[in-house]
Amino acid sequence: KEYRKDLEEGMKGKGMTVFEDTPDLIRVKNAAQILNERQYKKDLETEIKGKGMDIGPDTPEIRRAKKASEIASMKEYKKDLENEIKGKGMEVSTDTLDIQRAKKASEIVSQKEYKKDLETEIIGKGMQVGPYTPEIQRVKRASEIASQKMYKDEAEKMLCNYSAVPDTPEMERIRSTQKNISSV
Repeated sequence: KEYRKDLEEGMKGKGMTVFEDTPDLIRVKNAAQILNERQYKKDLETEIKGKGMDIGPDTPEIRRAKKASEIASMKEYKKDLENEIKGKGMEVSTDTLDIQRAKKASEIVSQKEYKKDLETEIIGKGMQVGPYTPEIQRVKRASEIASQKMYKDEAEKMLCNYSAVPDTPEMERIRSTQKNISSV
């Protein structure tokens, strides 16, 4: 109060206006700003929310801002990775998704190049490539023969392990019946 009284007495008579940022003026400005913010929030609640408008975490603007901050965060992370880890000579794993994707793309390109070379170098010069060439047919036939031989060898081994079943009275009766029918 004394400070204000001295200020008024010292300035009033000299024709000066007070435009300095005195502590009281700063406090008044802050109070006015807080009051304005309260008034704004009150208007927001009554004018916008009261009329059914949606202000919340799911508005497009807020989602876009969150996405932008996530992207910025990822960029900062990658920048830190490059500076902190790669810059210090540490190994970064080769199993990351980007490296795996690059390897896969390289393999696909390599396969396309191989097929292109096959068409121009072999097929283009009149050579046959396919399942019907004599060489491939000969290999298939040799494979089948080997397979049949293995099957027969296995069958012979199995016969050694088994013995013939002796004729039962029922089997003898059936054979004699068949002979009688045949002779008739």
